[in-house]
Amino acid sequence: MTNARARRSLKITLTLVLFLAGGLFVAAASIIPDRALALEFEIDNQSGVAPTNVWVTVAGDSFDVPGVSNNVPIQLSDIPNQELTINQLVSGRVYISYENPVTLQVPFSSPTRFDWAELTVTPNSSDVANLTAVDQFGIGMRLDTYNGSENQLEWIGSANANTIFQAMKQIPGGAAAVINDNNGSPLRVLSPLHSSYPLLDEYVSSMIGKQISMNTAFFANPFTTSSYTGNFSATGGGSGTLTLTGLTDPGGAAASPLSFPIDQIINDIYTGGNTPNTLSGAIYRDVLAGFSTGLWGGKYGNSALSFCSNPTTTAQGSWCPNGFNQPAFGDARNEQETFATCEQYAAVINKYSDSYGNPYSDASKKVTVSIDQPGSGGDVAKLKLTVLPDSGSAAPANSGSADCGAATPAPPPPPSKTRVFIGLGKRALLEGQNSRVGAVRCSRACGQVTVVVRGGGRVLGRVSRSSRSARAGLFLRLNRVGTRFFKKRSRARVSVRVSVKPAATAATLKRGSVLLIKKR
Repeated sequence: MTNARARRSLKITLTLVLFLAGGLFVAAASIIPDRALALEFEIDNQSGVAPTNVWVTVAGDSFDVPGVSNNVPIQLSDIPNQELTINQLVSGRVYISYENPVTLQVPFSSPTRFDWAELTVTPNSSDVANLTAVDQFGIGMRLDTYNGSENQLEWIGSANANTIFQAMKQIPGGAAAVINDNNGSPLRVLSPLHSSYPLLDEYVSSMIGKQISMNTAFFANPFTTSSYTGNFSATGGGSGTLTLTGLTDPGGAAASPLSFPIDQIINDIYTGGNTPNTLSGAIYRDVLAGFSTGLWGGKYGNSALSFCSNPTTTAQGSWCPNGFNQPAFGDARNEQETFATCEQYAAVINKYSDSYGNPYSDASKKVTVSIDQPGSGGDVAKLKLTVLPDSGSAAPANSGSADCGAATPAPPPPPSKTRVFIGLGKRALLEGQNSRVGAVRCSRACGQVTVVVRGGGRVLGRVSRSSRSARAGLFLRLNRVGTRFFKKRSRARVSVRVSVKPAATAATLKRGSVLLIKKR
């Protein structure tokens, strides 16, 4: 993300003009003095919603955007030529909303449909713009940059909103995360930060007994590197513990060993919790990022250095200078497991959008465009935000596989019919109220076995039981009527009806008669 991923910057359709004259503003050292900078920010409304019903809200720190006020909505139709000029905007957002205005404080339960782009204009060479779905996805958008000759430089974008809404409804937790309006049309789909998605507990637990190695750099003063290895163990309380031991350079920058409960890892994957701005926090962040993006246990192995395409090695150590930038999510897996092996919301965003799907998205794919302006040595003169229609064939600049979810199991073959053989004896001994009148044999579990005995036109007894065995006795137990029936009789012939119902097989019936003889 912008500003070294410490805070997501805000994006806007703006024209940026910075006058470095008279000492009124002190810019970054890279900016050429006395040179006017101008970054156009154009809003191209292709949504199909009338400009009078499209609202634009520009908000941010160090705000200098002529014609609009900080965090105050304005109708798109009131912006001349749908273009703005920004002199400065730090950690900025440009909200687009339909029908009603919104501000920075808009809740995700709002009945108004909205989304936003992010950007920072200082201006200096590190300024970038991006789209984000870390909190939600609501409206399909695209960002393009152009030089002073109107030649396109870079672009990022997303599929149309309906494509993403439909894809989200197919993943576990996704359908419940879609917020609809009163007419049943989607307003947005919430991320795991604001809605419940299945935890990746089976994925994390699948690493028990496996060793991982971590090479993490901490960009602070002093710059610090680390090399740790460790195992996921089933011991240590709860569902187990990840224990890492290693060294840092300079020494003592993080403890050894470092222990992280597996239950905590499972709960922190979506939120990035328990990652303070320390070396140990950065190491734990990399553990979480590997699970979120499906890297651990995947085709790159379990060394974090293999998760990037350009590891750096110096006398101080080794690390991934641009994060885990190997193709991630479904592209990181050899095959699908019977459980989800990545954060599936972020995987869908990764497939259908160049937006941030989680805080780690900038490592696994390009999710920003540079807005380095001529005054700081760049070429960008205009940034255009296109608001896409809900339906169409739009697509991101870079896609990926989202197939890191649980594999769809093949339907089981239809069960073969269970063969049933029922045998009734000609006579049986009645001991008190109980008697065994025969037996049943099945080619597999007999299932539900029911015996009904009648005499004198009435039901004398009934027994029904479930048998998991392929053999079962046929028993009867007299009811009160049957007990009275045999009170003055030493023997009597009764009719017997047997029903045997194995699973997925029609019931087998047999009727017969048995001479019941009371035991003396």
